[in-house]
Amino acid sequence: MKINSQLVLLTALLLLASCAPLRPLAPEPPKGYTRYEPTVTIRKAKERSLEDPNYEQRELQNITGITAWDNVLSPWLGTPYLLGGNTKEGTDCSGFVSSVYMEKERMPIPRTSAEEFEKGKYVAKNDLIIGDLVFFGNRFRVSHVGIYVGKGNFIHASTSKGVTVSPLDDSYWKPRYMGARRYL
Repeated sequence: MKINSQLVLLTALLLLASCAPLRPLAPEPPKGYTRYEPTVTIRKAKERSLEDPNYEQRELQNITGITAWDNVLSPWLGTPYLLGGNTKEGTDCSGFVSSVYMEKERMPIPRTSAEEFEKGKYVAKNDLIIGDLVFFGNRFRVSHVGIYVGKGNFIHASTSKGVTVSPLDDSYWKPRYMGARRYL
């Protein structure tokens, strides 16, 4: 009798296990993933680009004012933030910077912001030129990187806005500025 009850219990467990899905029904978002919603400006630009095919090309050519840089940087605008990403489907800050440098200059640079800060050539803030890397963090470690695009602005992969242009003197970024490095 004891063997029969154990057999029934084992059979019931096997039936229940066979009904359970092998994987979750909806995939879990990657750790650190922030869903990106385009800003009103980006949505309007995309709407206008449908009406006027030359609109996006005209508007997005003026990130730096240098065609070679703008042609590489413009397609990245609005790319969602994705921790560990380095494509236009999703990117983090150091993945964005290393991908841009590889695309524009065919130059491999380190993959993490801390390594990029360590390896580049020091540049004073008042000597920044387009293409220099700017770094942010706290007194103890670098945690963010972007590319200087001129006129006191930098382009970077923001966790909240995706790839965007921000001023160095922004109330959030200014106190976190740690320095700049040149690779070109």
